[in-house]
This record gives sequence, C-alpha cells and structure tokens, in this order.
Amino acid sequence: MPRVVFRLILPPGSPPAQTLFLTGDHRGWSSDPEGWTFTAAGELTADLPMGALTGVKVRAQHSDGTVTEEGDAWGGRAPAHKIVVNSETVIQLAVAGWQDTRAGQGRPSRSAPPREAIMLAAPWGDQAVQLWWPAGHDTGPLPLLILHDGQNVFDEEPTFAGESWDAAGAAQALAEAGLPCRIAALPVGDDRSRLYVPFPFELNGFVSGADDYADWVKGTLLPALHARFGPVSAQHTALAGSSFGGLITAYCGLRDPGTYGTLGVLSPAVWPADFEFLRWWQGRRDPQARVWLDMGDHEGSSLASAAETVALAQTLAETLRPQVQEVQFVVGGGHWHDEAAWRTRLPDFLRWWLDGLTPLSP
Repeated sequence: MPRVVFRLILPPGSPPAQTLFLTGDHRGWSSDPEGWTFTAAGELTADLPMGALTGVKVRAQHSDGTVTEEGDAWGGRAPAHKIVVNSETVIQLAVAGWQDTRAGQGRPSRSAPPREAIMLAAPWGDQAVQLWWPAGHDTGPLPLLILHDGQNVFDEEPTFAGESWDAAGAAQALAEAGLPCRIAALPVGDDRSRLYVPFPFELNGFVSGADDYADWVKGTLLPALHARFGPVSAQHTALAGSSFGGLITAYCGLRDPGTYGTLGVLSPAVWPADFEFLRWWQGRRDPQARVWLDMGDHEGSSLASAAETVALAQTLAETLRPQVQEVQFVVGGGHWHDEAAWRTRLPDFLRWWLDGLTPLSP
C-alpha cells in the first residue's frame, strides 16, 4: 500500500497541550486517536490502499477526554480534505480554525440569500419555504423549481459545512440569458432521513415519513405557491435534490406521475433498506416526465467502488428511459458526494430543464 505522509499547518493560537489526530471516511470518523496521532512536529505517516478515496479531518483530544474537530475561521463546520491515494505522497493539511460556540455565525457569504422565507404548516411541524426569483418577476407565473435540502441551497451561513449550491447565482445568470425561473427551497434538519427515505432503515428508526412529505409537497406546497404567484403547469414544475434528496425526488415523481414535468435526481442515494428503491421503481412510469440523473466519478470509498456507483446510476438511467419522456445522464468528472459538486452541476441542470420547456403563456 502507498505510504502517505500528512503534514499539519495549524492556525495561529492553536493550544499546544492537545493530542492531534486524523479521522475520516477511512476510519468511520472515529474519535479514538490511537494509531492516528500526529507527532509534535505535526506529521503522521499512514499506509492507505491504492485507489482509496477518503475525506479526512483533524481532531484534537483534550486532557479531559473531550474532542474538538477542525472547523472554519468562524468556528463552524468545514468541508473535509479530499484525498485520492494513487501513489506515495505528502499531503499538506491546512486547518483554518476549530469548531466552537460561534458555530459559523458571521461567516461571509459568497452566494445570494433567498428573497423571502415563509412558513407553512406540515404534519411534522412548521416547514420553512425559502423563495427566490429574478428581479422584475415579483408576481406572475414562472417555471418553478422545488429544491430539497434548502439549508444548503442559497447562502453559505446556514449550510452544513460552509458550502452552498449558489442556486440564486446560477438562476440569475440564466434569467439574464432569457431563461427566468422561481425557486422554492425546503430546509430540513434532523428529520431528513425520515422525510427523504421512503423505506424503513436504521437512520430513520425504521419509520419512514416520505409519503407524508410527498403528500405535503403535492397537496400543500404547490397550491400555496400557485395561490401566491399564479398557477404553473406540471410541465413547468421541477423537483430536484441530491443524495437522499435525489432519492425523494425520484420517489415523489414516480409515485405521483403527472405532478412534476422534470425531476432533477443528483447523486441519488439508493442504498437504504438493501437497495429497496431498485425494486420499488420497477414498472413505474411517467410518460410526460423529463429526468436528469447524474453521479460524480469520485462517489465511493475507492476509485473502483466509485466506478461501480457510476455504473449503477447508468443502469438506472437505462432502465428508466423507456418509462419517461427523456433521461439525461451525466457523470461529473472528479466530483465527490458533496455540495461543491452539486454547485458545479446545478447550472447545467437548470439550463437543460429550462431549454426544454415550451414558453409560458403571459
């Protein structure tokens, strides 16, 4: 196995009386420092499998046994360092800061926030809906995109790890090119696995709320948006999400054919309940639906497993193709399973969606 040397670059003022260690995908994000501690000089040598793909982070164990994870300069979560093992190498790990009580508050945004947020009643409690539209389109119907994981869609401050999709930036650029749309994004929290996964499995406590969620989007959210902005046909309505959000997008679309004209299924996580989705969707059809299905070629624990994931996604696309109007299958080169990848692919999805629509009647 290739030998990898990790060298730390620490932020100013890092306390010296700590045990600094490495964790990541390759260790199941363990907080046990044994065997993975850095030397006093900030160096760690490890033998990792050839072709391994792993996200890693630095953690600090204090004298009382508590553990602090590296973060950003504002005390919030930071994206993992992405490691591809294809030779013996030296990797510099620059730590920007440590997570603390600031929790990322004050982090400057690179992306535009939503224009408005409203609350709608839902079976799981009040549901926030974040709304964005291009300037000059405050009223009247526009093609409508509903996005899951709304906390990661617009500006960076509320995101999981300081990365957003920059949905407003991508949509604004298309509006300026004559392809405007309206976006409604749905933030989710600890209920994500229950609301987004249609099958009982460990992470939702073997109780799925996906049908409640799908019913609410169809029966409450869409009528509320139509009442506010004017009716929009199913043809001009898109539903999209990534990972579990991609799974619930495909589920909603195929469960209720004719409700959404376009499904944006980005990096769908179809593995829960022993890949039950692959059995559920057999024979389901929506002849009017257009489907964007994509996958990054670094989504896995190794280059080999990532290639298998891409092959599975391609098989899904081919299986679905006769059941819908159109399938657009895309592989993201060098893309991992994260917000940075989905931010990169979102503009292409939006253009493909909007280019394929007939003009809305005035």
